[in-house]
Amino acid sequence: MNSRRMTCRAAFILLLSAGLASAQTTQTEAQPPPGAIPQEPPPSGELAPGTKPMEEQITVTGSRVRRKDLTTPAPVTVLTREQWQESGKLTIGDFLQSLPEQGNAPNFQLNNGGATYGADGSTRVNLRNLGVTRTLVLVNGRRMVPAGLGASSAVDLNSIPTAAVERIEVLKDGASAIYGSDAIAGVVNIITRKNLNGTELNAQYGSTTNSDAQTFDASLATGRSGDFGNFTFTAGYFQQGDSWLRDRDFSKNALTYDYSAQQADPGGSSRTPQGTIGIPQQADGSPVPECSTTATLCGRIVAAYPGGEWRSRFIRDPSNPLGWRPFISGGTPNDTYNFAAENYLTIPSERIQVYAGGDTRLGPARGYFETSFVQRHSQQNAAPMPLNPGDYTLPGTKIAIAVSKDSMYNPLGVQPTFAGRRLVEFGHRTYTQDLDTFRIVTGIDGTLPDVGPLRGWIGDVSVNYGRTSGTFTTDGAIRNSKIADAVGPSKINPATGLPACYKDINDPNSLIPGCVPLNLFGGPNNGSIDPNQIAGLGFTGTSRALDTLFTVDGNMTGDLFQIASDRFVSLALGYEFRRQFGEQVADPIVASGDSADFNFTSTKGSYNANEGYAELLLPLLSNAPFVRDLEASAAGRYSSYTTFGGKFTYKFGLRYTPVSDITIRGTYSTAFRAPSINELYLGNAETAPTVRDPCNFNISTVDPALQAQCVAAGVPAGGSGDVGNQELAHIGGNPSLRAETAKIFTAGLVLQPQMVRNLTVTVDYYHITVDDPIGTIGLPTILNGCYPGAGGTPYQPYCDLVTRSTAGNILFVTDFNTNLNQIRTAGIDLAVRYALPTPVGRFGFAFDGNWLAYYDRDQNHAPTIHGKGTYDLGALPAIKFNTGVDYALAGFRVGVIGRYVGNFKECAAFDWDALSYLSVGGLCWLNPNAPVRQVGHSFTMDLNAGYTITSSAGRTSLMAGINNLFNEAPRFVYSAPLANSDPATYDYVGRFLYGRVQHTF
Repeated sequence: MNSRRMTCRAAFILLLSAGLASAQTTQTEAQPPPGAIPQEPPPSGELAPGTKPMEEQITVTGSRVRRKDLTTPAPVTVLTREQWQESGKLTIGDFLQSLPEQGNAPNFQLNNGGATYGADGSTRVNLRNLGVTRTLVLVNGRRMVPAGLGASSAVDLNSIPTAAVERIEVLKDGASAIYGSDAIAGVVNIITRKNLNGTELNAQYGSTTNSDAQTFDASLATGRSGDFGNFTFTAGYFQQGDSWLRDRDFSKNALTYDYSAQQADPGGSSRTPQGTIGIPQQADGSPVPECSTTATLCGRIVAAYPGGEWRSRFIRDPSNPLGWRPFISGGTPNDTYNFAAENYLTIPSERIQVYAGGDTRLGPARGYFETSFVQRHSQQNAAPMPLNPGDYTLPGTKIAIAVSKDSMYNPLGVQPTFAGRRLVEFGHRTYTQDLDTFRIVTGIDGTLPDVGPLRGWIGDVSVNYGRTSGTFTTDGAIRNSKIADAVGPSKINPATGLPACYKDINDPNSLIPGCVPLNLFGGPNNGSIDPNQIAGLGFTGTSRALDTLFTVDGNMTGDLFQIASDRFVSLALGYEFRRQFGEQVADPIVASGDSADFNFTSTKGSYNANEGYAELLLPLLSNAPFVRDLEASAAGRYSSYTTFGGKFTYKFGLRYTPVSDITIRGTYSTAFRAPSINELYLGNAETAPTVRDPCNFNISTVDPALQAQCVAAGVPAGGSGDVGNQELAHIGGNPSLRAETAKIFTAGLVLQPQMVRNLTVTVDYYHITVDDPIGTIGLPTILNGCYPGAGGTPYQPYCDLVTRSTAGNILFVTDFNTNLNQIRTAGIDLAVRYALPTPVGRFGFAFDGNWLAYYDRDQNHAPTIHGKGTYDLGALPAIKFNTGVDYALAGFRVGVIGRYVGNFKECAAFDWDALSYLSVGGLCWLNPNAPVRQVGHSFTMDLNAGYTITSSAGRTSLMAGINNLFNEAPRFVYSAPLANSDPATYDYVGRFLYGRVQHTF
């Protein structure tokens, strides 16, 4: 462990000791009753029973108007601290990701370091599957600084101290008119603890039945509350251990799916430790002249495999007379390298968290502050570096690196088209994040002077500053320029008698100092690469991350007059100034494009925003025949950004209660999202999405239209020979981006039948349309548009984005951010709550479900993607729900929670039949007749029990639980990048046992 982390751990111990020293003898913070799963309180936005409002008038998430009741026209789910603890999930993010209305967000099961957005150890929330950038995360109603690898576009929930959280309010409605940009899919408002008198100590430990993914969580919370005000202090330490793909049956082997045979086959990589080669061909598909004589290995291979069989790749095999034999992919035997065995299933993480907050009376006003600090250390682990020089280019050029025909280790006598090798001698690739997030808020609020038209109004002015900074370190990668020298011309240096590299084999003065030729074709030590050959090829890269957020807010709210209701018409007005800055400073080697892993250039940018809003609450009528309560609301906000200009958004709401049993509610709003710093200014970065070159086959066997399209792109008649499942993409920012706009409609019904006490049923319909959504086109769309095959015309702007080598291989595809067409989604949320008190205890039942009506994304020059029920845009099953039952008697309670994820279909990732060409895929939209497999539904069950003991020493609560009680394995999803399943949808770790002790005094 480095000295920095040791220092922070020591500081945590000192803070914990200080907190214990100031502990009080009583603890009076309100405790909600047991609950199996999140509350959906009646009629809308009410707190869970037993959760006490902080003041007589409070602000509810989704509204700036203070009110005595907690009802709004918009649906709000309230998650209590106790429900979170009973779930056995140690982090806010893990808990929120279990909600049915959330999906496809990164978490600790995502191990694709450097290759996938969000694979940086973060945990985020994605309401309505619209993307993490379209869900606004607040802390006590104020913005939270983004956290990640720099210029981050969303909040990392790991950066919020968990011990300080009292409850979480989830607004499932658009709220740009209230909060500004980003609140398209909804708002997650995390409320911190107040009114705490006493001290609370918590400790939890858990482990899987595989004895891995161990977690330990310890925290302290202490505070005082009285006439002087409130003060709260919390500190916490969290550690999560790793687990490996090789230790689970579903993930221990890389798999592919044969849609013709409807079975899973062994998969893996053609970059093997033994070494794999490809034989070059001419444009007409015949072997190059150098392979026409058996004097070279290339010629002997062509002679041994006539009829074009020589086009297959060959793997090193010392038992074969040639030393090489045809490479076998899939089936039995299978020559591919099983990279799955060398990847994390869940990533290790360590966090230290500190929070302090409080307020005090200043005459008629109240001064307050919040401050927090979180340090996170996390790491992803990938298989050793795969090497094929042809996959890479020399820095700053489009020239592919190639193994020279003059390399002293090249037995072919000609430059190979492929020379794959898995560099197991280098060890694993690692991606490590060390990030610090600091936040401070200070402000003053209170009642305005009791004179004039603003008599009795409440004002609030605050300043909010947040900063995330740290480093992102990569290890295990190699340098392109060094590889280019090492596989270039080489021979024995007559001066030293040792192998040496040369720029020109015929020029003795072109010796490359310090370079040792690299043998990818065998070598000493039973085929392994000699340590002398790999010295100096690798490097450790360190990039720096920085995000800052500064806001100044001013708000005031008060009553105006009455109409025909027992409540006043109320108005809220406010102004916000916000400055956001983000920067990711790339490691110099990575920035120059010299890494054979993933390169990127530095990102840096900022923007200012000035915003003003007004919100009007109109209680129209109450206590009249067939009108128990009727309320309307309206809000408007104007935002001015230095990056794109101004935007006005508005919102209307209506809530009607004819009788106490029924409430009808609805909203209509417009929303927007400003382009993030990352989207505007992202440096040229590399990713490797799952996709296949449509010209990889022997194109003389495919339809003439596709053949012509590939030949026109410079692909030889024998095909590019690139049978890999990934292609390199260059992504980047676009300063010309427009803001996204959206229209959101919700309508709901709340039933509270008096004949069935303690029963509440809520049904809410939502419909969201996002115009000009910001994103990348996607390689499947680009390649399908450029190589449409029969019946299609190549779309030249997409073809211009594809860069191929002189041999016809795809070097990279350019896919920078742009404004796309439209996203549309709609569905229904259903929530049921029922409590049954009996003489022998209290029984409770809860249900939260979501039905997805549709999820469509329009594309330019490509069919609309109908995401519902497919894996085209991530897992989008039609039905998801959580349900639970609990029982409580005196100090004892027990609960069962079930989580259901419905089925969806997965289409053929690649069509092996070139005559019925599917293009490049893994996506059902590419061909309505594509082979399909059903991904079955999943149901997991969690069990927890607890007992509370009260004594003169305080209150002690003991809790134990089992998550995934029946050790349900995740469903196979073969299009997913790792683990043969989807980390954002299913539980990877399996049966997980935990115990928790909490003592308050």
